[in-house]
Amino acid sequence: MYTQEEYLYGWLLYLAGVALLMGCGWLLTARLRWKPLRQVLRLLAAVLLLVPWYANPDMAYLAPAWIIAGFEGVFEDNFWRAGGPLLSALAVGLISVVVVQLVMRAVGKRKEQ
Repeated sequence: MYTQEEYLYGWLLYLAGVALLMGCGWLLTARLRWKPLRQVLRLLAAVLLLVPWYANPDMAYLAPAWIIAGFEGVFEDNFWRAGGPLLSALAVGLISVVVVQLVMRAVGKRKEQ
């Protein structure tokens, strides 16, 4: 069993890795000419990497949902315990970024007139 300190250090290292990975992803997507696609890809990557879920149903420890869904999908045939919330978060993120893009486009057109 992990102590609270080990658990915190694990999450801090994971978040540092996510920050580095998102920085690399930001540079890679900067070459895409279509701005809405860049924004969607960046948001979906952030949501995928940052959504937590319970590592064990009996414990309060959280882990990245994509890891839990992947391991349980392969080894226990139970992808949906963490995969459902992960896909829900991805859907909410996608809908949110599309709505924000539509509002920004409407505001931009209104300012042009």
